[in-house]
Amino acid sequence: MAAAPSCYTKRASVVLPDRTRVLAHLNNGAAGRALAEAILDGRLEDARAMLARDPRLITTAVVDDPKVPQPPAGQYGDLLTFAASRCDADAATMLFAAGMPRDGIRRGNALALAILADSPAMAERLLQAGASPDPQAQGGEDPMRSAISFGHVGGVMTLLRHGADPRWTDRFGIDHVRMAMDAEQTTIAELLIEKGGTLWSVADDGSMAAHGLLETPVVFTSPDLQAARARLVERARSAGLGWPPPDRATVRRQVASGAWPTPAMTKAGMTVAPAVLERMRAAGN
Repeated sequence: MAAAPSCYTKRASVVLPDRTRVLAHLNNGAAGRALAEAILDGRLEDARAMLARDPRLITTAVVDDPKVPQPPAGQYGDLLTFAASRCDADAATMLFAAGMPRDGIRRGNALALAILADSPAMAERLLQAGASPDPQAQGGEDPMRSAISFGHVGGVMTLLRHGADPRWTDRFGIDHVRMAMDAEQTTIAELLIEKGGTLWSVADDGSMAAHGLLETPVVFTSPDLQAARARLVERARSAGLGWPPPDRATVRRQVASGAWPTPAMTKAGMTVAPAVLERMRAAGN
């Protein structure tokens, strides 16, 4: 067995695939287990030979138990994720050659993990091979959310450099700027805005990232984060949308009525995802 991976030391709370839990919950039977063990051990030639004998094993992945809403920590991933857990670029290359989809079998798992590694090399390898920087847009895991949750500015920059959409929103209308504000990561919020994000994306409940600027940070209060917050407040003040922003109920009511966003508001940065707009106007309040 190869030495335990040592490329996730800067962010100690990153949860890597747990060998015991992973191997106990794979599809593809004993052959899938043997292949996963080879990837986890770094036995690349053994893994290559197994895939050559049975290419269908490329689909080997952890199978979730429908009776368990939240799998135990570390019980996740596919072969590409296991390679990412070792920062094994050679294994990724071999898996792609064997037919692995660029986003993996468990879409986005590998990139969402690799983006948190000590070095950007593994994430870069996946992205350069054609992995989407926004796998969550196709129902996969969200690597930008992973980077934001760890305050990893470098990871955010990597994803943006490879084309991540700074205005992507989830099904509730929550965008990445809002996620950054909720996490008190104002430096990341500012970076996303500089790349095209907005403080004024309206979520289902009428909330916007701009509302976060009215709250006092509780955990992350470093001088850099405070300075970024001050710059964001000035940016919001000068947006032409009024400051402070109206309360959430007012925003929701105005959007539902069709009064907002006006063309001028849209130009100033206010956005409402089509699905959010449809739900608000259907509800009528």
